[in-house]
Amino acid sequence: MDYYRLRGTGVSPGIAIGEVRLTEKVVFSARKETILADKASEELERLEAALKRTRKQLVQIKEKIRIKLGEDHSFIFEAHLLILKDKSLILGLRTKIEEDLFRSEWAITQVHNHYMTIFDSISDDYLNQRKYDVTDVLSKVYLNLQPTDAPKREDGTDSVLVAHDLLPSEAASRLSRGNVLAVALDVGGTTSHTAILARSLNIPAVMGLRDITHNVKDGDTLIVDGIDGEVIINPPLAIRREFIGKKKKYDDYRQELQKTATLEARTLDGVRFTPLANIELPEEVKVAQSMGAEGIGLFRSEFIYFQSAELPGEEDHFRIYSQLAQQAAPLPVYIRTIDIGGEKALPQMQIEKEPNPALGLRAIRFSLRERKIFRIQIRAILRASVTKNVSILIPMITELEEVQEVKILLREAQDELRQEGIAFDENIPLGVMIEVPAAAAITDKIAREVDYLSIGTNDLIQYYLAVDRSNELVSYLFKPLHPSVLRLLKFIIDSARKAGKEVTVCGEMAADPLSAIVLLGLGLKNFSMNPIFIPRIKRVLRSIEYGTARKIVHRALTLKTAQEIEEHILESVLVKHPTALLMGGEYPSA
Repeated sequence: MDYYRLRGTGVSPGIAIGEVRLTEKVVFSARKETILADKASEELERLEAALKRTRKQLVQIKEKIRIKLGEDHSFIFEAHLLILKDKSLILGLRTKIEEDLFRSEWAITQVHNHYMTIFDSISDDYLNQRKYDVTDVLSKVYLNLQPTDAPKREDGTDSVLVAHDLLPSEAASRLSRGNVLAVALDVGGTTSHTAILARSLNIPAVMGLRDITHNVKDGDTLIVDGIDGEVIINPPLAIRREFIGKKKKYDDYRQELQKTATLEARTLDGVRFTPLANIELPEEVKVAQSMGAEGIGLFRSEFIYFQSAELPGEEDHFRIYSQLAQQAAPLPVYIRTIDIGGEKALPQMQIEKEPNPALGLRAIRFSLRERKIFRIQIRAILRASVTKNVSILIPMITELEEVQEVKILLREAQDELRQEGIAFDENIPLGVMIEVPAAAAITDKIAREVDYLSIGTNDLIQYYLAVDRSNELVSYLFKPLHPSVLRLLKFIIDSARKAGKEVTVCGEMAADPLSAIVLLGLGLKNFSMNPIFIPRIKRVLRSIEYGTARKIVHRALTLKTAQEIEEHILESVLVKHPTALLMGGEYPSA
C-alpha cells in the first residue's frame, strides 16, 4: 500500500486513526434530455411528486436531528424547507420543463448550475459555503424523481468518513450516528455546516483536500490531523506511533482546557473579564456556551440572505433573530447588520463589480444605499429584542454622519412598530464597529453617539497597515503587535472608557494569547472570538495578574518593533507567571 500525505484545512481540531469509508457523490445529469410538448404536464406532475417527497423527507430528518442533537442543529433543515418553497427556484424548474421542454433531471441540473455560478462568484468563504444548502435540496429532489428510494449501504463500524463534499443533511445524519471517527473532504471550509457540526461533536475534520476521494479506497488506513490540516494515507507503523502520541497529547490538552471553560473569568488579582463568541448560525449558541462564552459578541447576519433565491423578508429575519435571542437569554447577543457588498455580492441583486471592493460599497455603505433592505433587518432585530438581551451592531462606520443616519432610521422603525402595537426593547443598545482608521481617529467623538463600541481588529489592522493579510507576498507585514497598532488600540479603548462606554474586541487578536494579554493591559475587558478558542484565552488571562498586564503594556508602548514587543511580553509573562502560556498557545504539535 502506498503511503503519502495530503494537505488541507483543519476545520475541527483533533486526531483520529481509522479505516476509510467512502461516500457516493450525488451527480446531476450530464446529458441534455428533452421531452415532447404534450408530455410537459406529465413531467410537471413528476417534478411535483419529487418535491412533495423531498418536503416529507426534510421534515422527517429535521425531527430526527431535533431528537438526537437538539433544536439548534435541526434549524438548518428549516432553512432547507424554505429553499424548497422558494418561488424563484420553483418557477425556474417549471419554466425549464414547460417552455424549454427539458426532462426534470436536466431542468434540475440547469437550475443547480445557475445557482452554483452565482455562489462561486462570491469570494467570501462563509457566504460561498451556503451553496451546499441549495445543492443539498436539489440533490434530494433529483433523487426523488425515481419512484422508490435507492438502497443505501449501512455500516455500523467506526470509520473515517471520506467524501468529495458532505451536504448538510448527510452531515447531520452521518455524524450523529456516533461511529464517525473523523471526516476528510475534497472541498469545504471552516464555515460549512459540516465543519460546525464536526466541531460541536468533537469529530476531527480536514477539508479542502482537493482529490482525496481519488487517492483512497474503502479499507485504507487514514490518519486525520484536524490540528495541522493534514491527512496521511496508509501510514507505516512508525508514523502511526508518532500520531498516537500526538493524539494523547492533544486529548490531555483538550481535557485540561475544557475544565477552564466552566471556571470564573477572573485574573489572578480578581479583575473580571468577559469571554464572548463570534458565530454565524443560531445552532452554534449552545456550543459557544459549553466553551465558556458569556454571550454572543458578534452574530454575522449575512447567511440569512443565502437561504433563498429571493431577498429575505422581515419574518425570515425575525424568526432567526428571535431564536438566537431566546437560546442565548439572559446572556447578551450583539447582532451585526449585514456586512456585504463589493466582493461579497448578494445573489438576489445585480451589484456592479467594483475595481477595489474592499474599499467600496459594503457594510453600512450598502445598507444606507439599499434602505428598504436595511429597514427590514432593523425592524426584525427590534421585534426580536423583547427578550431584553439584544444589541444592534453597525459595521464599517467611517464618519459621524453615518451614525446619525442610522439613528434616524432606527427611530423611524421604532415609531412604526409602536403605531402597529408591536413590542420591542425601548432601550435597545446601538453600537458600531471600529474597523476603519478614520473612525478609529475620531473614536472619542463616535463614543458619545452610541451605547458601545466593538473593535474589528482584522480589518482595522489591514487598513491601518495597508497590508492584505491574505496576500502571501506581503502578509508578513500584517503585525497585530506593531507599535502603531498598539497606540491606536490604546486611543480607542481609552476613548471608550472616558465616555463611559463598553468596548469589545471581536477580531483574531482576541483569540491570540499574547495579544489577549496586551488587550487586557490596555484596559479591555470584553473578548469575542471563535468559540473553540475561548478556553485557552480564559486560561491565559486567569493565569496572569491584571496589574502585570498593565505594566507589560506600559513598557511595550515604548518599544520600536513588533518583534521587540513580542519578546518583551514573553519574557515578562514567563518570569512572573511561568504557567500562563503553558496551555494557552496553539494546539500542541507532534
